[in-house]
Amino acid sequence: MGGQVHSGAPVLRKTDDYSAVRALAIRCGLEDGTFENVVMAYGYYIGEELVGCAALKRDGDRYGVEWLSVADRFRGKGMGRMLVGKIEAEARMRGATWIWALARAPRFFESIGFRVTTSDEAGGPTMSNCLLCSQYQRTCFPAIVTKQL
Repeated sequence: MGGQVHSGAPVLRKTDDYSAVRALAIRCGLEDGTFENVVMAYGYYIGEELVGCAALKRDGDRYGVEWLSVADRFRGKGMGRMLVGKIEAEARMRGATWIWALARAPRFFESIGFRVTTSDEAGGPTMSNCLLCSQYQRTCFPAIVTKQL
């Protein structure tokens, strides 16, 4: 990979280093969780340092964006948008026509074509765990979002 990195620029690649994904997500303020039903993940790396990540979760015939995290120093540079784009492409390739996310930052998702919905409509996550979280309605104002692919 040495020839691919120029001036410390982040490189996007598939990853199965879920411990690094978990560590970055927790540093970015996400709650810990499992990787159950995660079928693919992408990460932005500088050398071996993971600085952005997202995963695709499959639950039956439903697909979702999970573990979307970008290190503070890289936010606002399009990295999150690119990661979600890769996850959407992967879901499309697997036959998905819709994708959902339980979004900590719903406005970001709305800016890339998602819309706020209910769990019944999305067929995906519920906010039941959010209600138990100490961050809920204090530092986190989540919503379920969905997008037609």
